[in-house]
Amino acid sequence: MKKLAITLVIVFALLVGADFAAAAFTERQVATEVGKQLKVQQDPDVSINGFPFLTQAAAGNLRDVQLAAKSAQVGELQDVDLEADLHSARFTPSEVIAGNANDLAVDNMVARVKLKSSDVGRLIGVQDLAINPAPEDALDGTDGTSGQNDQAGTGQSGDQTSTAVALDGTVNIAGSQNKVSVVAVLALVDGKLQIEPKKLGLDNDSFGQIALPSAFEEAILSQFKTTLDPGMLPFEITPTGVRAERGALVAEGSADNIKVSQDGVTTG
Repeated sequence: MKKLAITLVIVFALLVGADFAAAAFTERQVATEVGKQLKVQQDPDVSINGFPFLTQAAAGNLRDVQLAAKSAQVGELQDVDLEADLHSARFTPSEVIAGNANDLAVDNMVARVKLKSSDVGRLIGVQDLAINPAPEDALDGTDGTSGQNDQAGTGQSGDQTSTAVALDGTVNIAGSQNKVSVVAVLALVDGKLQIEPKKLGLDNDSFGQIALPSAFEEAILSQFKTTLDPGMLPFEITPTGVRAERGALVAEGSADNIKVSQDGVTTG
């Protein structure tokens, strides 16, 4: 009985090892093909989720695949992350075995780009820029609106094309360096990310209780105002929403019935 148990453990370990090896091989094949479509310098990281892999491979249908291309250069942006979640990615098993995975059909895909705070800060001249989601009521009392009855200005309900974002960093005010906090509206306009500052706060006591002259306040807010072009989402998916997360601005979109091949990407 003991020998049988040991044998079963060894057989199970070999099967698991074979399963992971097959998954790793397929991940490399998918990464090579997807890398061509994303036009990145290095093949993206590919994770095929779900166990066992071999049953998915035999059926030619991967339930959940995650792709991530880090630190891509897009126009003026130098550190853009491209990500995609593929749901039900279908392929021809014989092509994968032959190392020739040229076609991939995906039932649903969610794609996103992430613009990191260091990259955004470099462009607007705030080297220590920190990005965070803003509270729901952050824009109350500004023309960015929000409040409990109207969330359209912050994208908290229904409309996902705009949201409130908190931007913190050090700027020059009258010859001295000061930490400031800015609440802005982050909006998706024609595929680009627009930052429209609405509220300014000082994070130190350099000016005591004296309010900043409006000219200074407007100058500081204008430094944070910018439009960023993240380029196309992975697989040419149209962005439909924006959000802020800790350390990054995110544009995201989804599409159904996508085909990835040597000839490009088609949807519908």
